[in-house]
Amino acid sequence: MEQTPQTLVRMGKSTLLGLGIALICALITAFLFSALLALGVSDKLLPLLTHLSTLLSAVAGGMISGLKGKENGLLLGLCTGVAFGLVHCLLTVIFGDWTLSFLPYLALELLGGVLGGILGVNLRKT
Repeated sequence: MEQTPQTLVRMGKSTLLGLGIALICALITAFLFSALLALGVSDKLLPLLTHLSTLLSAVAGGMISGLKGKENGLLLGLCTGVAFGLVHCLLTVIFGDWTLSFLPYLALELLGGVLGGILGVNLRKT
């Protein structure tokens, strides 16, 4: 498949839009899960909630990217997941200690982005 400059620009715009949506979803789900913890939900659920938040945010971002891009859902979702992972990594380095415990989050971001991108393209075609 040949990539024209217009296709690459459209993919870039779709990826950035998906990244923005993923970041907004991450903030919203983080606040919702914080509210649950404030209401007395066990702290033992915190790892599950953070992983779920990461996955849902990546799927949402990938889906928007796939809807906007109209084709190449796997690639668009992967690009969105990579961008989300890079932002997450950067924020982890700035605000905390970067350790290998970051890798499961990166895997969820990539997987969620790919799944969302494929879903978004398929929803667009129907």
